Amino acid sequence: MTTTETTPSRSLRILLVRLSAIGDCLHAAPVAAALRRANPDAFIGWAIQEPAATLLRGCPGIDRFHVYPRRARGIAAGLKTFGRFRRELRSCRYDAAIDVQGLTKSGLVAWLSGARQRVGFRGGPAMGSRELNALFVNRRFAVDPAVTHVVDRNLSLLRASGLAGEEHPLAEWRLPDYAEPEALDFLERHGLGAGGYAVVSPGTIWRTKHWPPDHFAAAVRRLGRERALPVVVAWAGEEERLAAEKIVAVAVAGDNPPVLLAPPTDLRELATLLRHAALFLGCDSGPAHLAAALEVPTVSVFGPTDPARNGPYGPRSASVQLDRRLDCQPCWRRTCSRGDFACMERLGADRVVEACLRTLDTT
Repeated sequence: MTTTETTPSRSLRILLVRLSAIGDCLHAAPVAAALRRANPDAFIGWAIQEPAATLLRGCPGIDRFHVYPRRARGIAAGLKTFGRFRRELRSCRYDAAIDVQGLTKSGLVAWLSGARQRVGFRGGPAMGSRELNALFVNRRFAVDPAVTHVVDRNLSLLRASGLAGEEHPLAEWRLPDYAEPEALDFLERHGLGAGGYAVVSPGTIWRTKHWPPDHFAAAVRRLGRERALPVVVAWAGEEERLAAEKIVAVAVAGDNPPVLLAPPTDLRELATLLRHAALFLGCDSGPAHLAAALEVPTVSVFGPTDPARNGPYGPRSASVQLDRRLDCQPCWRRTCSRGDFACMERLGADRVVEACLRTLDTT
């Protein structure tokens, strides 16, 4: 089923609410797949923010994306914009809304949709419901604490609601076949064919999640010696460009395979670069989750967060942390209470490369 932008006429209408961020929206996509499998004739919408909507447009099974409005300048403009968003939601006459984000904002969106059934998590922040979310959802379900990964927790919530069965939908969920011209032209100009290169992305929003560019460069150099894989270093934005340029400058050495600086890439262009890559290496970030969703063998470096809960999801993914966690791990903080970012700084390149080699050998 292709994406449409029409008002529904089907009997069952379901709204998925996961507004942001990129990785979390990718982790919510299996919920949409499970809803479609269990309710093949339903109208399924998704309330979401940009740029995740741009990335996910074209995914099968979603009839309409409702893009949460950006913050407008001034109270009057904000009320007008939000009013349009509310009317758009109400026009679809949703019967049920499933909030897998668990925040005040996402709960409010579920409530604004007018859906009589508003499904959400029961419990405090550790269980998935935070802030004032409980005020807006009226069917709240507790998920077994032993279910750790956010994808499995989302699916457990869906099953508890009765809107989908026990089948696991990952095998039926696929991202679009991205083919952005500029990214394809870059690959062609450098003679990079399917399975013949790796993609490295050093970027992440949290400072605490950054793995130093020197560590990335050391990993790229050893990977080149071990497997003779050309490497494309991807980036978006000024800060990532500086890190990517440093990786390329340090990693280029002798007769090793080329280390190439990619052009600036948006998410769909990055997905185009990733589609046929032999390996992805990055941090706990949207690009890592995108690579895993595209079924690219993925290795991601973790420090302040827990890969058991938020790691790239799928059998071709691996996450690397210090052998012995620090007492403060995972802290889930954007600032380092120690001040030395030890959980990332102390994780050396050799251990990460070993994970890359194992991943390549088992895929």
